Amino acid sequence: MRCTLFMLFCLVGMTFANEGYAQKTMVNIALENKTVDEVLTELEQGTEFVFFYNNKQIDVKRRVSVRANNKTIFKVLNDVFKGTNIGYKVLDRNIILYDKAVGADGVQMALQAATVKGSVVDAIGEPVIGASILVQGTTNGVITDIDGNFILTNVGSDATLIISYVGYKTQNIKVAGRNSFKIVLVEDAEILDEVVVVGYGVQKKESLTGAIAAIGADEIATTKTENLISNIQGKMPGLLIRQKTGEPGTFDNMVSIRGYGDPLVVIDGITREGTEELAQLNSEDIESISILKDASAAIYGMNAANGVIIVTTKKGVAEKTRVSYSALFGMKNATGMEETVDAYTYRMLANERARNDQAAPEYTDDILELYRTGAKGYTDNNWIDMFMNKLAFQQSHTVSVRGGTDKVKYYVSFGYNGDNGLLKSGIQYYHRYNLRSNLTAELTKGLKLNVNLSGRWDETQRPREDFMWTFKTLMVNDRGIGTHTINNPNHLSAIGPENKNPFALVDPDIDGYRKNRGLTYSADVELNWQVPFVKGLALSLLGSFDGNNRNNSSLNRSYPLYDYYTDAPAGTGGSTDAYSNTMRIYQKIYGRLQANYMRSFNQHNLNVTAVAELSSTRRDELSGSRQYSELFTNDILNQASPGTATNSGYRSFGRLAAYLMRANYDYAGKYLLEVVGRYDGSYRYAPSKRWTFFPSVSAGWRLSEESFIKDNLPFITNLKIRGSFGQSGYDAGDPFQYVSAYNSASNGYVFDGTSQIMGMVAPGVVTDRLSWVTSSISNVGLDFDLWNGKLSGTIEWFNRKNEGILADRAQSAPDTFGASFPKENLNSNRNRGFEIELGHRGQIGKDFSYSVSANFTYARERSLHVEHAEYTSSMDRWLNGKENRNSNVMWLYKYDGQYTSLEQYETAPLIGGNLGNSKMLPGSYRLLDLNGDGRIDSSDRVPEFWATGANPPIQYGLTLAASYKNFDLNMLFQGASGYSIGYANDDVWGYGGKTNKSYLIAKYVDRWHPANITDDPYNPATQWVAGYYPALRHNFSNTSDNGSRWNYGISVWLPQATYLRLKSMEIGYNLPKSFMKRIGLNSARIFVNGSNLLTFCNKALKDADPEREERDWGANLAYPLMRTYNFGLNINF
Repeated sequence: MRCTLFMLFCLVGMTFANEGYAQKTMVNIALENKTVDEVLTELEQGTEFVFFYNNKQIDVKRRVSVRANNKTIFKVLNDVFKGTNIGYKVLDRNIILYDKAVGADGVQMALQAATVKGSVVDAIGEPVIGASILVQGTTNGVITDIDGNFILTNVGSDATLIISYVGYKTQNIKVAGRNSFKIVLVEDAEILDEVVVVGYGVQKKESLTGAIAAIGADEIATTKTENLISNIQGKMPGLLIRQKTGEPGTFDNMVSIRGYGDPLVVIDGITREGTEELAQLNSEDIESISILKDASAAIYGMNAANGVIIVTTKKGVAEKTRVSYSALFGMKNATGMEETVDAYTYRMLANERARNDQAAPEYTDDILELYRTGAKGYTDNNWIDMFMNKLAFQQSHTVSVRGGTDKVKYYVSFGYNGDNGLLKSGIQYYHRYNLRSNLTAELTKGLKLNVNLSGRWDETQRPREDFMWTFKTLMVNDRGIGTHTINNPNHLSAIGPENKNPFALVDPDIDGYRKNRGLTYSADVELNWQVPFVKGLALSLLGSFDGNNRNNSSLNRSYPLYDYYTDAPAGTGGSTDAYSNTMRIYQKIYGRLQANYMRSFNQHNLNVTAVAELSSTRRDELSGSRQYSELFTNDILNQASPGTATNSGYRSFGRLAAYLMRANYDYAGKYLLEVVGRYDGSYRYAPSKRWTFFPSVSAGWRLSEESFIKDNLPFITNLKIRGSFGQSGYDAGDPFQYVSAYNSASNGYVFDGTSQIMGMVAPGVVTDRLSWVTSSISNVGLDFDLWNGKLSGTIEWFNRKNEGILADRAQSAPDTFGASFPKENLNSNRNRGFEIELGHRGQIGKDFSYSVSANFTYARERSLHVEHAEYTSSMDRWLNGKENRNSNVMWLYKYDGQYTSLEQYETAPLIGGNLGNSKMLPGSYRLLDLNGDGRIDSSDRVPEFWATGANPPIQYGLTLAASYKNFDLNMLFQGASGYSIGYANDDVWGYGGKTNKSYLIAKYVDRWHPANITDDPYNPATQWVAGYYPALRHNFSNTSDNGSRWNYGISVWLPQATYLRLKSMEIGYNLPKSFMKRIGLNSARIFVNGSNLLTFCNKALKDADPEREERDWGANLAYPLMRTYNFGLNINF
């Protein structure tokens, strides 16, 4: 720390200054032929003294030798400045050096000039200690005292004061003749992000050589849902997220970094149980989230091949205790909910469909008239409206206490989330309680204790079957059949071939339910010791225990069903009366010993980290089930029939160990180098394959620190190029495949007619060749910051190659062999792409500030080697070969519009085999005959290179933020492109009308059809009305309109998805300080926000949610995503 002489003499006037610390502190130092500057630096690092001097008066390059053993600072300084004209003044821990020839007269004269005074506080009124106040264009300045106050002399009436402090925006204030000021500093999010959490430590952002992105608490808070992963979607380049479902209590998100796959999750320095654990953290507890995208992840070695997400929770601070309360109340409705046509319209169109199939009408004119007029028993039943609310409600509350002293710092919070879901019956709900306590205590000088405790209790209830089946029933059931029979309101109707009556499915007293309860807890204890006798060395010892106890229960009920029209018995609904219960226990013990050594030698800076860690996991599962009779009245297992009891159990163990070292070096902050080596061991593999070494290296060059940039391009604040290469890996296959083992048969065998004896089964051939999948990752990046942050950005190119992916070797064995061959590390693939992130921030006038940031990611996987049997022909290779091709490629017919008349089929390529084109109608799809053989068959299919996997290859985000006085606005746009949406089988059947389905999706009404519904569709003279979809059919055979989920014909049934969504928007208002004081609060903010508010996409996706989970049954049958509207407040007491 270096200040001007004038500033230092102003400090002399501080009334709290004294020499107590200087008199009590003994100094030990031994330096030979060092500069005065090096001696002063050594004294500052070994004590709590801080030196102030004027470089023009003190010759800090003079070389001296000094030795002191338990001497006071006075004796040491006398030796250092012996024979010079330098004097010093000691004010407690502050020591002022000055030239005796100058003396104090000049200072006394300066004090007679104009004097200004004031205070500097933060946004909630707390004093800012050590803030700098400087007169613009001079070296005249001071820093604030422990109360945030300052006094500055010799200030002209027309001067401008520059107020600055680390982590806050710099302010310029004109004096304009005033002599008293109260200055409120505003946090600068960009500066606060300068320190980034990385593996096993933190680094300055400017010194990073890896591809690492990070966001802080303020950015996370702009989106508010019960799912933390949704709150960070679209905010960091390279973090690809697709929300599968909006079902309460379900946190099954698709998360990947650059499309690699499931990332490793690290919370407060310890690996945790995946993205589901991340999703259920209380967002109010999060301080920052970082993602490691390249070789920087190699420090985590095994299972870090897909990148790492690092979460840091809030810790205590040395300041007055602050009690905060956050609340959110919201309502939400479903997005992408398709509608079906009413009962009468369906029956009219069903007859039209039959005519197109040249079949008899499905419904008589009398039946149609009954439904048209709504006669008793012939009314329309809109299942969605009957059983699902238009709105569902959610709420969350968090109370936190944060504060501390220099010795003890603490953060404690308690949070609650509640969601009741969309079903009207009330069967669906989710409750979650989060508790966290983070404590830091200084036990003695240099020895600190960190204790982090967390717990979560959650409970979820839902219908007995997966919601997909419940929702499917609401979508596909015949709207012309009611929940109860016409003649008996107490009898449930049998609806559809699967006997799914929605009235029963959503009532727990009729069909049953599923209930999941869980307790998750963790305790982390860490000791940090700054070793006093080895300068720059710190040691830490950490122990952690994680646990998760889950109780999943299911109650199945059966009930009689009756024919809707006749009231005759029609089978049974539900499932066999039974109650089942499953208990799962997970435990993990983790230990880590870590050493950090950090030193600077002139302009050479070195930081070395060494770690040894060990973890042990255990999983237990016990389940039981019993059937029961009508006398059963509760969900206690032993109340059911013991004669029908079944049970099962499971237990597994895992142990991992690792040794690692990381060395960071830089010269003058310009030339950067990082080297990492990690040696991992896993219990999974044979002894010869158990240990693997994962290395990485990265380097960077800060061109902005070079004189040719500084002198010629001063608008460049930061310019850095960097590159990295490293290896990491992930587990392959089941453990212990190198050991001969047996599986026990669950039911056993009866040999003597009475005794049941357990049997053993050999699972397969053993192998000792199985090992890790190895990922080699390369990355090149450019970071820039122009005009002091007004324009900033990052550009990345990356390439990852996976080798040793498991596959079955292409070989055969006779049927008599009796066992299966083990999988081997055979396949390989590559993931390549680029990222761009741009940001701009600015200010207009005194009260309006704004920022814009955008990110874009392209990542695509390509198969390199895929084990396969020998190809039978070049066509076989063309259609089925996967080597050196993009993954998730689809083979489709080329769409070339729609036929508009029957005459066009006379010269069209044949589609229907021996039937030719005799079944085609106007509106059918025109496909290209690519090989020119006059037929449309599988040889005419070509690859379409958009992706069908979980993660779209193109994802992008745009954040707009602005503030004006007490108001603030934040908008996040998020989108994706280059992938496909697979419509559900039942969606397609809703077009085709499969024989056992009696419904029609409303969008298919926009179809080709005869202008006169009684006209023969196969008569060339019939006039047609054009539509978006082909004519309705039951039978797609011998046509180009096949929409089967399992046999996609053309892109109509698997359209490319491109969308842009207003993912979140928040408007907030900070209540005035004067009002806060009157009601006894430090600060308060109210806000309204929403998520999934608007979606812009192409017509094919208008009726669906393009982000929704595809699953095997398609995107439109999962629980819908939610559009939310929230009101909330944040209060600080």
